[in-house]
Amino acid sequence: MASSRLNKGLLIGVIFVLLPGCGSKAQDQDTTPDAAAQTDISGSASSSATTGIDPATYAGRFQIKLTKEVPLRDIPVPFTVYGGLEESSPTRLRLRAFMDLRGLQEKAPQILTGPLEESCKRQIYLEIRDVTAINDTVKVEGSARAQFTRCTRQEEPGIRYFGATVDAVAVAKAKVEGQCLTFSIESVDLSPRGFIGGVSNLFGLTNRINEAVLEKGGEFLASHPVCPPLPEEFSVLDPIYESGGTREIAPGGMGAAVVGSADVSAETIVNVLGGLKELGVLEFAE
Repeated sequence: MASSRLNKGLLIGVIFVLLPGCGSKAQDQDTTPDAAAQTDISGSASSSATTGIDPATYAGRFQIKLTKEVPLRDIPVPFTVYGGLEESSPTRLRLRAFMDLRGLQEKAPQILTGPLEESCKRQIYLEIRDVTAINDTVKVEGSARAQFTRCTRQEEPGIRYFGATVDAVAVAKAKVEGQCLTFSIESVDLSPRGFIGGVSNLFGLTNRINEAVLEKGGEFLASHPVCPPLPEEFSVLDPIYESGGTREIAPGGMGAAVVGSADVSAETIVNVLGGLKELGVLEFAE
């Protein structure tokens, strides 16, 4: 048991070295044995009180904070991850993490607005206006502009025979898949506009728009998961996320919580130390 505790203590120190810019400074805190050590990427003190995030969502014996930009559709999106680590078993650490996705929420209209489908039979364009978190779901408000055309012999859009614009409200949720959160559309509520909208209802075209939003929107979300932006060197720890999903950062802010564990076997520690040597962070006697 003493050896496993030594391994965990060594690995925690290694993790802090790996985090870009962390250094060795820790937050000003209680010095009792049960007080959690916490550091951020700048090595300076940080306060959860200003973020609106409940510290219980990432509680742990040791706590870390990482802020990073991740490109989505070539648009830089800032993410902040709060993580808590504690002993789970002789060879694994329990990991609790909370992702502040308010940067993604702000950029979502820019990321999601655009063509949803461009086939020869129908072209659907989405315009997203607002994204709001509600408990463990995300509400997306916008509109869908659709036109239905006949296909040419070259399988290109030909003569347009109908077009309509509908207001749309979609509800999405996220679930853990591998080391990422994958969003899926739970429901879509469409409200056709004006007389043309009523006609689209009459001929069942609103249902076809609804099916397209569910299908094509679902495909887009499935191919663009949100993964915690951890340092590359963290991959050797083989983090496994077991549960989690979207969470509201009151009022209306979007976040996500994940719970999992990371490998801390002796082999992993040796691999981490080898990686540190390659980075020039540690030196070994020849």
